[in-house]
Amino acid sequence: MDFWTRFAIHTVLVAVGLGLFLRTLYGRARALQAVRWTNLFDKIPERIRALLVIGFGQKKFLIDRREKSAGWMHFFIFWGFTILGLRVVTAFSQGWFGIEFHLPLLGADMLGGPYLLLKDVIEVFVLVSIGYALLRWLVIHPHRLYGFRPAEDRLAGQDHVEAIVILCCIGGIMITDLCFEAGRYIAFAGAGHVELERRWTPVASTFASVLPLSAGGATVLSETGWWGHNLLILFMLNLLPLSKHFHIITGLPNVFFRKLEPLGALSKMDLENGTTFGTSRIDQFTWKQVLDMYTCTECGRCSSNCPATLTGKPLAPRQLMLNLRDYLYENQDELIRKRVGVKAEEGAELPEVGKNIVGDDSVIHDDVLWSCNACRACEEACPVMIEYVDKVVDMRRHLVQEEARFPSELNRVFKGMETQSNPWGLGADKRDAWTEGLEFEIKRWSDHPETEWLYYVGCGGAFDDRNKKTTVSFAKILHKAGIDFAIFGKEELCNGDAARRLGNEYLFQSMAQMLVELMNGGGVKKVIVNCPHCFNTIKNELPQFGGTYEVVHAAELVKQLLASGRIKLRESDLAAKAVTYHDSCYYGRFNSVYDAPREIIKAATGRMPNEMERHGRAGMCCGAGGGRMWIEEDPDKRVNLLRTDQALATNPEVVAVSCPFCMTMIGDGIKAKDVEDKVQALDVMEMIERSLV
Repeated sequence: MDFWTRFAIHTVLVAVGLGLFLRTLYGRARALQAVRWTNLFDKIPERIRALLVIGFGQKKFLIDRREKSAGWMHFFIFWGFTILGLRVVTAFSQGWFGIEFHLPLLGADMLGGPYLLLKDVIEVFVLVSIGYALLRWLVIHPHRLYGFRPAEDRLAGQDHVEAIVILCCIGGIMITDLCFEAGRYIAFAGAGHVELERRWTPVASTFASVLPLSAGGATVLSETGWWGHNLLILFMLNLLPLSKHFHIITGLPNVFFRKLEPLGALSKMDLENGTTFGTSRIDQFTWKQVLDMYTCTECGRCSSNCPATLTGKPLAPRQLMLNLRDYLYENQDELIRKRVGVKAEEGAELPEVGKNIVGDDSVIHDDVLWSCNACRACEEACPVMIEYVDKVVDMRRHLVQEEARFPSELNRVFKGMETQSNPWGLGADKRDAWTEGLEFEIKRWSDHPETEWLYYVGCGGAFDDRNKKTTVSFAKILHKAGIDFAIFGKEELCNGDAARRLGNEYLFQSMAQMLVELMNGGGVKKVIVNCPHCFNTIKNELPQFGGTYEVVHAAELVKQLLASGRIKLRESDLAAKAVTYHDSCYYGRFNSVYDAPREIIKAATGRMPNEMERHGRAGMCCGAGGGRMWIEEDPDKRVNLLRTDQALATNPEVVAVSCPFCMTMIGDGIKAKDVEDKVQALDVMEMIERSLV
């Protein structure tokens, strides 16, 4: 084909293909512009680091212990596609500047040589990875890819042809490039610059050496490879925004704009100036939340780690995201028409977009939202940093604050928190009853505001009979170590953690403000906490209300006391026992407290705990998170039973915990499994107290 014919055909194809792509992309961008604005252009160095480590480094794929092969498969496909980017730019440029064109400095006698070698080798890795991916889709059929029932019945019923098409496109792009190179090596054998390139491309060179082609046939192969390569790129480019593979475009930006606030902190709602008090319509999401919808890869890592999905509840994070995304696409034109550039007159409301998306006859059913444990296991697993929990809580806020529609058992919980400052609704005058019978006196903060540390006990440690034992154990440790501490006693107020996660933001804010006034008014500067939920709220959420303190969790403090020799341990009956440890989501995933509890278990028993398959960052919720401690659960869908099974698989004699809610859930699980005579649940503070000299 002569130069000008190639030039004309190539130009038309690029103009049409690129034009269609930009038209679709423009609509997606306008939809982002139409929803709520949030400023995420802060902390740029931290965002760049996340982009390099999580985005380009593919960290989330490579640290998944259970999916190593699939992780490396995606790593090579990602980097193959990335490295081939320069080749793609070169190939399209050749349509206008001649087939021998190369980008500046990328001649084979300069940087182009090493680049050709890298490209040549990575294409093989990509093709092998594509083969493995196709094997998984067509032969192995992992549940993670096809959908978890019953929550993902809709996804499981699809044919998933799109995934096969995209994989074939990527493989075709690699093969056509190899054909282009191999054909040139045969057709222009002996040409100096071609021979130089050939020395840098062992794979394409070997391919050329085994092809029984004449110079004419090789020219046809090379031309076919060049045209096929460019046409596949244009076809795939237009398929991306219409499919789950839109993440190829939006994945890296989504990682860059990820949540940088503490994972345990939920957003503060403006109750004074707001006109809506939760999310119930598609236009009420933020642009980052919509970008999340664009970016879902449908890989299923979220659902495969979700305790609700794994226990047969109607929630699967992937299906929730896809339902929102599909509804957004269906209403994109209306959203843009009613929101972009439209300003309401003062006092007037903007026209509504679509329908209320929350409801049993709508996009997201109530039961889906109330199934969430807010543990963020889905987010920990997501390779492109999609945020699920904040969306769920925002929709819960709508149900609670705008429609007063929530599980009936929460009426008692909300009333108890409002009137008695605890979710049990027990008399506030009994908050310090756990101190009765102690051999030493515990100071009250109101009498001793000069005390160094406030021990914030929390509702679980103050009111629950089983967890009072843990509170007593920790108080004995503090006393033995000579720590200068005091408690609020009857004056202590609940921090409202459960109310916020259940969507009752108004109740939470009133409780948080009262607690901050109490603590600031008393001159509190340093706080010790032995409840992960309280620790997370005081450390990460009270600063939203002017409450900033030095907050230390019990395990870290005890670790320091052991290291300094302020407490000493003897060999107790625990030394001979097999122990496993359950990570609290609010210590672990939310606040990266993993090592300290394990190290003090080792101090008490002489060895590290035997780990469950799911532990550390991959740990699973006990079932109490997200306020589900207070919601009734079907006997056959109880998360605590699944987690207890995982613990029992290590053949323990002790299941160690570090959270009052986890204690309740694991303890009930042990009873339900009828193994109380063999296994006991102990808080790590009880283990230390039992071993004190």
